[in-house]
Amino acid sequence: MFNKLYHMNSVSGIIKTLTLVEKEEFMLFLKKKNKRHDTQNIQLFNLLKNDDINEEITVYKNKPALYALRKRLYQNLVEFIANKRFENDTSEERDVLKLILVSRTFFEHSQHKAAFKILEKAEVKALGIERFNLLNEVYHTYIQYAYLNPSIDFSALVHKYEINQQKFLQEEQLNLAYASLRMELAKIKEGTADVDFHQTLHHTFAKLSISLEERMTFKSLYQILFIANEYAALRNKYHEIEHFVATSFRFINTKTQLAEKHLFYHINILYFMANMLFRNKKFDDSKAYLDKMEVEMKKQDNVYFKQFENRLLLLRSLNENYSGNSVTAIRMLEDALNSVAKNEVTDILDLQLSLGVFHFQQNELRKVQQIIKTFSGSDAWYEKKKGTEWTIKKNLVEILLHVELDHADYVLSRLSSFKRRYKKYLTEMKEERVLVFLGFVERFLYEPGYLTSEELVSQADSLFQWRPQREEDLFVMSFYAWLKAKMERRKVYAVTLELVGQNRC
Repeated sequence: MFNKLYHMNSVSGIIKTLTLVEKEEFMLFLKKKNKRHDTQNIQLFNLLKNDDINEEITVYKNKPALYALRKRLYQNLVEFIANKRFENDTSEERDVLKLILVSRTFFEHSQHKAAFKILEKAEVKALGIERFNLLNEVYHTYIQYAYLNPSIDFSALVHKYEINQQKFLQEEQLNLAYASLRMELAKIKEGTADVDFHQTLHHTFAKLSISLEERMTFKSLYQILFIANEYAALRNKYHEIEHFVATSFRFINTKTQLAEKHLFYHINILYFMANMLFRNKKFDDSKAYLDKMEVEMKKQDNVYFKQFENRLLLLRSLNENYSGNSVTAIRMLEDALNSVAKNEVTDILDLQLSLGVFHFQQNELRKVQQIIKTFSGSDAWYEKKKGTEWTIKKNLVEILLHVELDHADYVLSRLSSFKRRYKKYLTEMKEERVLVFLGFVERFLYEPGYLTSEELVSQADSLFQWRPQREEDLFVMSFYAWLKAKMERRKVYAVTLELVGQNRC
């Protein structure tokens, strides 16, 4: 049953990944494979690429036959995409793999001298791109046929193999840790697990005997930074991981010749560094890394540009907004939302929420209201798409909007449902101050003069469990800025910039 559902649901999604040119090429691929004049798979493909589900059901009333046809179409798509990607793959990894295969073919046909030359070339290439898995295959082949070459120093060869095995094992152990920690992160973000992630991280690394002081690669650094960023986001403690920026900077500076060969990981690393610096309110430094990131994105014929474009733009707009350039930030996001593809749901949600916050800080409430209306999904849906933390922030923005619009009854209803859904989660994540903050909001609804009372003004900072300015999270400051602005009868944006250390409006 699962396989049936999988094929039924996945074919349309796979077709959407194809470009217009690839769709035409796939049609030709099907025509060549079809026996006699069987064109049903082409007919189904045309219906699916146009999302014409109703027509599909009308045309194919025999469900078992439709399932069988979809399954064959799925298998053809997999074969076509695999062939296409392999044809277009000009990476050095593929070059090494081809050299290994050729050398083995030569050995099998007693062309020993040529085989060893090819194998030597493969070793040099694999060392140059630090692909320990490929080097493992190179040394395995060397050792297997070493008896055919008396000039080989067998002890030295085995030593190289053992050193590479250690590096390969370390990379595999880190990959296991990365996968395990991502599973735990997913549970925490969905609110389905009560886990001390910091403790889990250390336990996982200890169990797998991983030391971050040992030699790193672009891939391993990317994995470490990903986990560090996720942990910091969950705990709103980016100051605890900023030392990774210095570590990453040193690593990149010593690996300049390898950077372009690991372009995907290099771009991700620069993004993580820029994000850490932004969340720690070091906007100029963050912008500098975003500039470097954009340069890398344009390399190799913009191969990764589209993939990272929206993340780059979002972080640029956030830096501009919290540097005091709100007009520029708002324009950047509005332009982006006019051009972003509608199927890029995750990117759209991030852009929309940030734009809503920017407008709220400028007291442009009607614009915020228009954006909030587009968030028509349930909390459960947003938690699945973006995680619990993101959904909480969206709810807080909505609650504050309706406070400003004097929709007291609606706000009280939203507060009640918010606490029911997220009180346990916030307590487990040691973020009870969100509930304290909402307590201020609720009392303000009953007593509008409460937020400007001497009682609150003198106690607010201590009641809110405020951290030192250097350690406090930027987005937490943004919500607290609303409360402080109410207490001091000032504009939210001016207070926000003051709190983050940017005193200009």
